[in-house]
Amino acid sequence: MAQRPDGKPAGRPDRVAFTRPAAERIARVVRKVEAGDRHGAGLSFAHASGVAAKVFRLCTFTGQWSKDSNKTLTFYNHTNTPNTVLAVNLFASVGVTVTTTVTSCAIARDGSAWYLIAAECHE
Repeated sequence: MAQRPDGKPAGRPDRVAFTRPAAERIARVVRKVEAGDRHGAGLSFAHASGVAAKVFRLCTFTGQWSKDSNKTLTFYNHTNTPNTVLAVNLFASVGVTVTTTVTSCAIARDGSAWYLIAAECHE
């Protein structure tokens, strides 16, 4: 007959015995865990794809981007579609009046919205 790591036969069930202090300690821990912290954060898991969602991106846009307006931006180094995002500019007008000039910028996400955080300066 095969043996367990402790050298006893595999088919023989053994009773587990605890000392009184050990049993009381285990019971205290179980009661504490089962009572739980109702004010704590819930259980969370990583993104389903296993890749964390990006919160910072480098992009480009053409033309001028006025303060308090949205603009469609194109991601750097991302050629698969969709490779654009709609972001809002809360700070100051940027870009140039020439609609063919490409301006680089950085955006960040807060929740599901993207915001301009920096833009290339043209001289």
